[in-house]
Amino acid sequence: SIASSSTPMQIVKLLNELYSSFDYILDQFDVYKVETIGDAYMVVSGVPKENGNAHAAEIASMALDFVSACEKIKIPHLPRTKLEIRCGIHSGPVCAGVIGLKMPRYCLFGDTVNTASRMETTSEAMKIQCSDNCYQILKCIGGFSLERRGDVNIKGKGSMLTWWLIGKEPTLHKSSPINPIKDMPHVHE
Repeated sequence: SIASSSTPMQIVKLLNELYSSFDYILDQFDVYKVETIGDAYMVVSGVPKENGNAHAAEIASMALDFVSACEKIKIPHLPRTKLEIRCGIHSGPVCAGVIGLKMPRYCLFGDTVNTASRMETTSEAMKIQCSDNCYQILKCIGGFSLERRGDVNIKGKGSMLTWWLIGKEPTLHKSSPINPIKDMPHVHE
């Protein structure tokens, strides 16, 4: 694994490069970065500003760009190792608010957050797993290519029908007009 073959500083530099790339991509979409915890990166659309069903297309487009960006990132100290991420997306209601006094944080709560997390943990490398709820919205919006994965056992939920988000038709939905890796200011040693 990358972590076991890297020093702590190499991991910090790699995550900074990756998250800086993701942050740059975020600016192209109607999404909000909620938090990063370790190597997990949580993003939401439709909160705090509601955007109807557009949230699904925004998150799906962003996730496709995240996977594309990871294909281009090089790991300097492990040149033969490819950086691989898992993505998971889900649509549903959430409760959001600022929590705490000393270090207040904008937090999301609810089963939707847990299900989205489970979509990521049961996904596969360089794939975007989509819940059936999100699939139904994307199907109505149109322009996205999804492939049925089938039923997956989801911790705390049981068996859920899931889908792989494969791609999109660029003429129907916005995409980053830039190369997220080539055009962004990189963090260098």
